Amino acid sequence: MPNDKWNDEEIENLLRDFPKIQDGRQKAEVYNKLAQKEKMPRQPKRWLPLLVAIVAFLSISVLVASLLQQGGTDSSSETENSDSGPTMSTDEAQTEQAEPPEGPEGESEEDANLAAEQPVALRTAVYERDVEQSHILRVGLAYNGYVVPISFVIPEQLTDTAEPDAVELYETFAIQIDESALGFDEYHPYAGELEQNDSVISHFLPDGHSYDQGSASTLLYLSSLEETFMNQQEIRVLDEGGEAAQLSHIGIVEPFVPGEQGQSFYLLATSTGDWHLAPAYGMSPENVEEALMALQQSPNDDYHSPVPEEINYRVEMDGENATLVFEELLDLETLDGVEAMQMIESMALTAQSYDTSLRISNTVQAEWAGFDFSKELELPVSPNRIDWPEK
Repeated sequence: MPNDKWNDEEIENLLRDFPKIQDGRQKAEVYNKLAQKEKMPRQPKRWLPLLVAIVAFLSISVLVASLLQQGGTDSSSETENSDSGPTMSTDEAQTEQAEPPEGPEGESEEDANLAAEQPVALRTAVYERDVEQSHILRVGLAYNGYVVPISFVIPEQLTDTAEPDAVELYETFAIQIDESALGFDEYHPYAGELEQNDSVISHFLPDGHSYDQGSASTLLYLSSLEETFMNQQEIRVLDEGGEAAQLSHIGIVEPFVPGEQGQSFYLLATSTGDWHLAPAYGMSPENVEEALMALQQSPNDDYHSPVPEEINYRVEMDGENATLVFEELLDLETLDGVEAMQMIESMALTAQSYDTSLRISNTVQAEWAGFDFSKELELPVSPNRIDWPEK
């Protein structure tokens, strides 16, 4: 690198030797040209439109969400104002809509009616109130050698007379019963002639009848006759000459009183699969205490116990009055409604057949399905109700 050294004097002389630059333009002219000089255009920012679009989209989304929320709030507010209550779930809303207007005491009249009537609808027997403006045709229908009493409730306007006797009612309607459709054997009407004198029923058997083909057929016939005319004082089985009939397996048939011997009522299924409460003829104890206790066990393969296996009870007697006490506190609502009703009605029918009152004790419910367990149980007047169709 050259080692030249410059001093101030030399630099100063060198600068003086440069030619002088002169500009003869006026200051105003120079200023105007500078003012008119165009600025260099800037490079456009390509990301700016995308940013603007994103911001716009977010703004619109927020706005729409806000409007929807406001609309939902307004709708909820209107619902609350109209229902005078808090917002409820869908199921609750459907329940609320299904409820009828409330009655004067805060409980809807329809709800009160349902509470009173719906459990009663589970009942399968005929009770005293069912007899009003109706006639009860009780018929002992047959199935596989067993007798099942079926009670047809017939509106009184369907009968020719205001108070038909038992034979008139039977002869008018028994022939119309479609036994096979109900799951039973074809057995009615009886062969021969029926006659009623006051409360005495006479059945005149024709020659060649089939009611004594065997001990089973004879028992079926007599049991059916007894169930069909249960409310009469006496039944007589006669030949065509009016004398006491003689059946090959029992000899002369003596007049007998229907219902004189009580029966335990068990469940029996017919060909349709329907279950009915039926008396166990020939298998029932002599007294009501033993008959009620016997309900816990099936007497054979065809009869079934109406009492669930897990339920145990005892029977206490006070003279002719029976009290059935469950060993453990029984909540009837934990049972199937039909099974619970079959159990209660089998007990009631069994007690009724022995002409004995019945109390049921140690249940969670003081009242259930129209039964009041705080007093003597309401007993049926006849089992297995079927309403006769009105014309």
